[in-house]
Amino acid sequence: MWNLIGDVGGTNMRLAAVSSDGEILEQRSFPSKGDVPLEEVCRSFVSPRDGAPGHVVIAAAGVVKDGQVTLTNARQTASESGIAAACGTGHAKILNDFEAAAWSLATVGAEDVTVLQGTTQFQRAPRLIIGPGTGLGVGSLIYAHGQPAVVPGEGGHVAIAPRRADLVAVFDCLTRDWPEVAMGAPLAVEAEALLSGTGLPRFYRALAEVRGAAAVCVENAEIFAAAQTQSDAVAVEAVALFAEYLGAVAGDLGLVLGATGGVFVTGGLALKNPWMFDTGFLEAFNAGGRHQSWREAMPVYLYSNEDFGLIGARNYLMTL
Repeated sequence: MWNLIGDVGGTNMRLAAVSSDGEILEQRSFPSKGDVPLEEVCRSFVSPRDGAPGHVVIAAAGVVKDGQVTLTNARQTASESGIAAACGTGHAKILNDFEAAAWSLATVGAEDVTVLQGTTQFQRAPRLIIGPGTGLGVGSLIYAHGQPAVVPGEGGHVAIAPRRADLVAVFDCLTRDWPEVAMGAPLAVEAEALLSGTGLPRFYRALAEVRGAAAVCVENAEIFAAAQTQSDAVAVEAVALFAEYLGAVAGDLGLVLGATGGVFVTGGLALKNPWMFDTGFLEAFNAGGRHQSWREAMPVYLYSNEDFGLIGARNYLMTL
């Protein structure tokens, strides 16, 4: 018997046939933004093979609700029932991409990470993954009776607020420009309003307005490049605050979970800019007041295995 797994992002979708023991037998890549929907891509992958897959598990970059997902950047939807019908199987499951990312942590190895704090002596204990990309993804893995299990959630939408008095005007400017991200309390916004490829440019513009400077950067890549070369003071401050808030949110969520098995940072913005993980990130991560020692005891890693979607789909599959 063989099974089908997939990792579907906003640009590409990768499908793989795996054996009953999890070995990848064949892998192919397809465009996500093309005219062919996911169900039909699955059908074309399955049709030449000998028999239907026993199970199908797809990790998808989008909100999964009632067995259906709308891809965040590809403007197409897919359902478990549609995928099952296309593949000729009665068993199809769609995982949110960071639910799959959390499942990938069940088999993480030292070769997958750069240590920011702690060691690579991974404990079988709760693990958190957080990833700033187009949005801010968060997932968590726990162990129940010695077996891994994932708890889905939307941690990217917790609240952040000014950490210093001089940032009050910046958050006020951001919420006036983007009222949808306001969290109800004065100046509080969802974390994704800063910690994402969608939010950082808007935060940068708010910061430039308050500092009385020109917003010369437009795209994320420009902001990070200008910060790294220190050619734009606003970009330098924006990226420093990005790292600080990412550390603080990761530390808060890690503390909630009791992530003594590690906090894993991934996502396009993090992996393309590893230089930003300086002392400011760890100082914010470890700033825990009376319980700072709890935060300092959590290992922190930059998780660079970009195949986490496929790995997570496979790891979930192996629990069925």
